[in-house]
Amino acid sequence: MTLPHHQPIRELLVSAEAGRKLLDETARLAIWDLTGDQLADLRLLVNGGYAPLRGFLPQADHQAVLEQMRLASGALWPVPVPLDISAEFAAEIDAGEDIALRAPDGTILAIMSITDKWAPDWRAEAKELFGGCDPSHPGVVRMAALAGRVCLGGPVKGLPVPDAVAGGPNAMRSDWREQGRARVLACDPGDEALARPVAQALDATLLTLPAPRHYGPREALRLAILARNYGATDLLLPADEAAQDLLRAHQDEIGVTLARRDSAGVLSG
Repeated sequence: MTLPHHQPIRELLVSAEAGRKLLDETARLAIWDLTGDQLADLRLLVNGGYAPLRGFLPQADHQAVLEQMRLASGALWPVPVPLDISAEFAAEIDAGEDIALRAPDGTILAIMSITDKWAPDWRAEAKELFGGCDPSHPGVVRMAALAGRVCLGGPVKGLPVPDAVAGGPNAMRSDWREQGRARVLACDPGDEALARPVAQALDATLLTLPAPRHYGPREALRLAILARNYGATDLLLPADEAAQDLLRAHQDEIGVTLARRDSAGVLSG
């Protein structure tokens, strides 16, 4: 019997034939060169790590996430994932157009169909995400650096370039299936040493999640959804109490079991 975390999830990767046709079309498209964070987001979109997202968030979803930690559809999602671009590039394109997304090495990775283009209010967003605009907060610093930028939203189609989904959720889920792993414990990279004895006690494989970002308690929820998509059945609770409360409040919806370790041993979250 195939367990739920062994089953594949949806990727945003097109077929090889469709990819060749799309690549031919890029000659007539405007090209955006991805930043490091944007490249990481695109990879997680394409490989299914950000399921159920189908692309960079349009404005309605973006605002709903800020205010309610949900997409406009009602699906749980804690942090915005727009594509922020320069005002100069924004002046060249508009909603209804397609653009090509390019990696730093020059490889075209995806085609994005623009549905929304807007100028965000980063101060208002910082208040929603972090409770204020404290200039010492790393998340606020990151957002302030985007002042004057323009956001794009819309679905993406990933091109079948080498390693497009290598090491992604379906690769991991295939490993769990082949190994017959009934339990997989996910943890933040900084908690790997603490997680090892917990994984041993649970007879679980240990999965270290991608590096966290500066989203406060919401970041714990983003990583929890990533953990689920990568095939984790259990998640080690972070030390932050606000993050723990947020995870407990949404545990059933996330679909992973929360675990922690203290002097008494391994306890359910």
